[in-house]
Amino acid sequence: MRIVAAAVLAIASGCVAFSPASAPFGRAGSALRHASIAASPRFSPAGARSGGVLGLRLADEGFGWTSRPPTSVQEDIVRESKARVSVTGTLAVQGAEIKYDYLPGNGPTIMYLPALNRTRHGGVATNLKTWCRANKRSYLVADYFGVGQSEGDYKDASISRWTDDTCNLIEWVAKEHGQTEVVLVGAGVGGWVMLHVAKKMAASVVGLVGVAADPDFTEDLVMPKLSEEIKQKIFSEGSSEFEWGGKTYTLTKTMVEDGKEMTVLDKGKASIDIDIPIHLIQGLGDEEIPPEKALRLSECIKGDEVVITYVKHGAHELENESDFKRIHTAINEIDRYLGKLSWSRSIRAPV
Repeated sequence: MRIVAAAVLAIASGCVAFSPASAPFGRAGSALRHASIAASPRFSPAGARSGGVLGLRLADEGFGWTSRPPTSVQEDIVRESKARVSVTGTLAVQGAEIKYDYLPGNGPTIMYLPALNRTRHGGVATNLKTWCRANKRSYLVADYFGVGQSEGDYKDASISRWTDDTCNLIEWVAKEHGQTEVVLVGAGVGGWVMLHVAKKMAASVVGLVGVAADPDFTEDLVMPKLSEEIKQKIFSEGSSEFEWGGKTYTLTKTMVEDGKEMTVLDKGKASIDIDIPIHLIQGLGDEEIPPEKALRLSECIKGDEVVITYVKHGAHELENESDFKRIHTAINEIDRYLGKLSWSRSIRAPV
């Protein structure tokens, strides 16, 4: 206690450094050889020489205060900042350059799959990237083929194509950055894509978060309600704009035809062969998706670890601060489940 008190007093009085010989520590001085105190600029009083930080380390055989080089803290901060800066690049997939943002960090990697006609810079994507940076998590997001800054004609885009591109990105982040596990966060159509990716890459995808997930939307929601005029335009011209939930979307012939082959909700209970922790967040005020769709999806998933969160008055986008926190909570819950699963397996493993 006397050592700590003296150290604090030294800083408060403007002292920057002292040696054990001159320090008023009595018998404790022998344990503080080669020790010094340096005040950080953040805490040093006016007139004090700035430089290191106050730290307690082992000095030889004893405990002692040790100074750090004046530049070491700044270097650590710069090094950490560089490590946490996201990288924007392109990955060549099936003849097209797919634009992505990657943030290095701890795994499992959080990969966001945007909603229909949305780029990688939407509200949820931006918030997730900020959250991953603050929590030192690896993060990956990309513009779909034909969307945003990725190459390709949107008329050729499809659930199959977006699924394959996502699988290639997951393989890339494993090969280039050593991140072999991912948690997929899919919004709207991204929730459809994530189901197919989870089935194709079962060894890599360890958790799913659906944000107003909308699998099979072309077949069971949109096409049955489109006018014959718009349907005819889609099949004769290759695409058409349409109004849905107060917003304008573009639907293509390729998306409709491919959607018929990629349906997942029409094969009965437990027909989606996925057995990982899944969280589905659905707004009760969603103007595009009926709330019961989350229940239907839950019934079709084979695994039991499915949690549905309904948000009273929640809109389709789910892009306010409370919605973001629900997504963060879902990821944390998946992490906890995976941690318990890993611990359970480890204690059962043969010694």
